Amino acid sequence: FAVWAYQANGNHRELFFIRNFDGLAWFSNNVSVGSVTIRGGADVAEPFEMSSPEVPRGAVVIIDDARPGRLKLSERAYDTRVAGVVSGANGIQPGLSLTQEGLMDGGQNVALSGRVYVQADAAYGAIKAGDLLTTSDTPGHAMRVTDSTRAQGAILGKAMSVLDEGRGFVLVLVTLQ
Repeated sequence: FAVWAYQANGNHRELFFIRNFDGLAWFSNNVSVGSVTIRGGADVAEPFEMSSPEVPRGAVVIIDDARPGRLKLSERAYDTRVAGVVSGANGIQPGLSLTQEGLMDGGQNVALSGRVYVQADAAYGAIKAGDLLTTSDTPGHAMRVTDSTRAQGAILGKAMSVLDEGRGFVLVLVTLQ
């Protein structure tokens, strides 16, 4: 299925098409709409190459200062290099993925904003809804902020669910600060 634009002079061009009945629409030009409702996910993500091997979904990742443009698993508490959470944990997929084909389209989707599940560790304090979260000493895990001075520039987001003890997933509203 394709939609074509026709001009008064008889010229025409393809505006968009849907291929293979898989529901994918490909636009060959700019698109302007009044509003967009995304029904397939809950975060805004961007794919990043990882320096760490096997970074799981829900892991907290940081900027790799030794490899520009890449991210790696977080390893220490209150790390100001925090970059986001690897999307896809507990079935919540990115709603919007920002890519540039051929240049910045490889790697794993990292949530930069929105709601995702993050690996968390309550050994540093029980997590309740509304708590600010930061990186922890447990690799790839978030923890509750207990020292607001150290948290400046290291905040991952705000907890939207509870983790009383141990390790598990917490729903987080990613708001890097």
